[in-house]
Amino acid sequence: MNAQTINYAIFGLLAAVTLMSALIVASTRSIMHAAFWLFPVFAGIAGFYLFLGAQFLSAIQVLIYIGAILVLIVFAVTLTRNSMDPEG
Repeated sequence: MNAQTINYAIFGLLAAVTLMSALIVASTRSIMHAAFWLFPVFAGIAGFYLFLGAQFLSAIQVLIYIGAILVLIVFAVTLTRNSMDPEG
């Protein structure tokens, strides 16, 4: 196996994981499950940036989207889950 074949295999695996996770995010009925399935989507995009040789964009993807936005979504969902409950 040469390096080009290995690169194609890694790219295909990365694309499959990213696309399947994105489909699950779009099709799940639970917003909490959708928020958790965003992690492999964001990680896959960071992997694509690494493939392109853009290490800075990959680091920004991990720090901002995985580290901040995803955590913000999870906290927002957990803290406002019962705010629309008339008995609460």
